[in-house]
Amino acid sequence: MKKNIFLLIAAFTILSLGFTSCAEDTEAVDPYADWQGRNEHYLDSIVDVARTNADGSWEIYRNYKVQTDNSTAGGGIGGTSITNPYETPADETDSVYVRVIKAGDGITPLYTDSVTVYYRGSLINGTVFDQNFQGELDTDVHTPTTFALQSSGYDGLVNGWITALQHMQEGEHVMLYIPSDLAYGASGRENVPGHSVLIFEMLLEKVIHPKGIEDRSRVASQQENE
Repeated sequence: MKKNIFLLIAAFTILSLGFTSCAEDTEAVDPYADWQGRNEHYLDSIVDVARTNADGSWEIYRNYKVQTDNSTAGGGIGGTSITNPYETPADETDSVYVRVIKAGDGITPLYTDSVTVYYRGSLINGTVFDQNFQGELDTDVHTPTTFALQSSGYDGLVNGWITALQHMQEGEHVMLYIPSDLAYGASGRENVPGHSVLIFEMLLEKVIHPKGIEDRSRVASQQENE
């Protein structure tokens, strides 16, 4: 009898150690450990590749809110396409980095336009936080979403999106890399932790001007002369 009791105690001890080990292993795996540092390192690697631009597929666009002497974004509102634009690391967070998968041949959005896009947003660890298509993008199957470029703020578009879209043409398919300063910053939101670099696969399907083509031409001409 005593022998059986000792065997049971030994068995429970082994099981307890096993559960403890599993718990410790579970606690050790934190997908957001050192999140800020990992995102900074990831952004540095993207910046290096974009600035080198070995295959000619990369573009760098400065924050559309930063007015420059030669700004040309979408007809003249803030931002410019730059090759090796900055010398100091601080400037890395004031631009978005775009790898062109397929060039477009349509018009480029103005700040006053709306855009219809396919998109999937993910974090550097692969977690998808927002999307309107799953799997491989198929424009015959998936449904795009329409946004107004002026809808910035907490419930609107992040500055990085607005910046990139004012350089894209209808039909353009890209991978977009947005520093946290041009996204949700240190505070984050919902399922996006603070300090997150946002990664988007995006296709600009259509540009929509609220008052029609003729008014759009007038606004574009006006902005080019500003």
